[in-house]
Amino acid sequence: MIGGIILLTILFAGHYVPVSVSLVLLVAITWMALLSFSGIRTTILISGISFLIPFGILAQRGWHGRGMALLGPEESAEVSLELSVLCSMIFGAVIWVRAILKSRKAGFDEVVGAVNLYAWIATIYGCLYTVISKINPKAFLLHNALTTALGSEQMRQNFNELYYFSFVTQTTVGYGDILPVSHFARSLAISQAIIGQFYVAVVLTYILNLWISDLRKPADRGVEPQK
Repeated sequence: MIGGIILLTILFAGHYVPVSVSLVLLVAITWMALLSFSGIRTTILISGISFLIPFGILAQRGWHGRGMALLGPEESAEVSLELSVLCSMIFGAVIWVRAILKSRKAGFDEVVGAVNLYAWIATIYGCLYTVISKINPKAFLLHNALTTALGSEQMRQNFNELYYFSFVTQTTVGYGDILPVSHFARSLAISQAIIGQFYVAVVLTYILNLWISDLRKPADRGVEPQK
């Protein structure tokens, strides 16, 4: 419940705080989930390795990304943190879905958890889009209300914009104010739309059916058979 509230808070209030604050909150949410699923050792191992490897690679390259784009130590640390959150969330999502599909009964907590996982998936893709936009600044194009291109350089370092784009894509709303331009960005957007619909149709429906079945059981026990 707390994790879901924080994710929605980032979505609604992310533009009013620095990106680093949003990322720290995401790290806290990720650790909360992984600690309950896998324990402290696995959490530290996954988060630590997925941060140190990209940060070390960027440091060796003189803080330059793909195409020799200069990121600098601060932005390199931000990219590495996003990758750490991304890897940790992917690991947690796999375990989470597996646990949900193994459930034979569901209560209010399980339903809330399934809804939170939907937002969790959108956050994973938001991190993916942000990392892609920093590696390739031309991967996304931002338009204003008059559909005038503002330039893809403005998408760099902007997790909050791409977090919004992630939810728009997953819900298949498709406003068109942010456009995936590169082939990889388009492929990811399509895969997210498919996963989002599949999740609602299969996983969330499965949990809701279990919950409804559990709610009906007390009522069925109270009905006396007709003579």
